[in-house]
Amino acid sequence: MTKNRRPLMKTISVADELPPDAVEAVVAPAAVERALAIYLQMQARDQSVTVQARKILTQHIYGMVDRGERDEKRLTVGGLAHLKAVEREHGIKSAHGDQPSSPTWPVRAHPSRAPLKC
Repeated sequence: MTKNRRPLMKTISVADELPPDAVEAVVAPAAVERALAIYLQMQARDQSVTVQARKILTQHIYGMVDRGERDEKRLTVGGLAHLKAVEREHGIKSAHGDQPSSPTWPVRAHPSRAPLKC
């Protein structure tokens, strides 16, 4: 046994040390931009879909901040998960009459929705 071992310390995020106003002014907007950038990398989107996606992300991420989340990575992932759920359930329609944005991640069909064999 070594006598000079240090006790394990909890990792502290920079966001944990910021006042709540700074999280809303710095961390949340960065999470929105990061989530939107990832969303747009998955598939090219129409400008109107991008605007709607930004609005959905902004509302959800700021809601997470209001509930106490301060970690930028968790905000980003939570925003993306919510955006994909909205896209999967309702679609995000283009203002140009195109089809709603299609799923970009693999979608598994529920067994009850399997195609019928004739």
